[in-house]
Amino acid sequence: MERLSRERSIQMLPTVIQGATPLFGATLVPDPDRLLDEVHASGVTAFDSGLVYADEGGTCDGRLGAWAASRGVRESVMLIGKGCHPGPPDWAASRVSPETVATDVAVTLDRMGTDRLDLWLFHRDDVTVPVGELVDAAQREVALGTIEAWGVSNWSAERFWEARTRADVAVPVATSPQFSLVDQLAEPWPGVTTITGPAHAEERARLADSEISVITWSPLAGGFLTAGRRPESATDAETTRCYDSLQNRDRRDRSQQLATSRGCSPEQVAIAYVATSPFRAHVVCAARSGLEAAANLQATEMELTSEERRWLEDGDR
Repeated sequence: MERLSRERSIQMLPTVIQGATPLFGATLVPDPDRLLDEVHASGVTAFDSGLVYADEGGTCDGRLGAWAASRGVRESVMLIGKGCHPGPPDWAASRVSPETVATDVAVTLDRMGTDRLDLWLFHRDDVTVPVGELVDAAQREVALGTIEAWGVSNWSAERFWEARTRADVAVPVATSPQFSLVDQLAEPWPGVTTITGPAHAEERARLADSEISVITWSPLAGGFLTAGRRPESATDAETTRCYDSLQNRDRRDRSQQLATSRGCSPEQVAIAYVATSPFRAHVVCAARSGLEAAANLQATEMELTSEERRWLEDGDR
């Protein structure tokens, strides 16, 4: 019964999740509290963070947790934490281990100033570590009450489903790969996964036949879907490297045409495409204002017919 209740609780995860990008590093907004106020006021109730999201001035976990506490909204929002990601001094060294799970959860709770996380994700994987050991570590945290539920980010389908099989108390309820209208052609960062493209069609179909929450990141494909047609108009060289192809440019053109005909923005078409996927999709959107957050929520209410999705993908009517 306890196992089932956890799976039901994660089904309450909203479609739009506010991303962490505006809360740390070079993309940190001038007034994080004001942004979070506006995003929350727009109707967003789930917030993504991660232990590795930090800068010299602070951490995303700390800024998010301090805001939730100061506004008295901790019980009405969902806080998502992540751990086991490489970090300084050696960004190439794996930090995926049973011991790191306990350490990273504890550090996240301390930074956020809370006694539990609504959802915690492995931020990376290490295939040399047996899945069963990681499952046991995550289940221990659930038993301790430090996390309500757990899942994985950037794990292969094989490792994720093996984890589901090996768990006997608290199964992983979410997976978090990259997904968007356009195919990811190269990794933007080492160790990330995508479910775009023909190679992952079977994986998407299996997810569609399940109740798994698929927390998709980079629905705009690093800005590719909002750039002009010419490759040099993309936001940066990395975006071009990861997403630029004739097929992807054609898809981008069609999405912009649909935005014009629908009277909405290209961003909203991109988000709607992900949100209306056959699987249980959630979209991490890094809104930088309340207006952007509201537009993201509106996008998830757009209905795309199967014919429109097929046209966006292949140009077929």
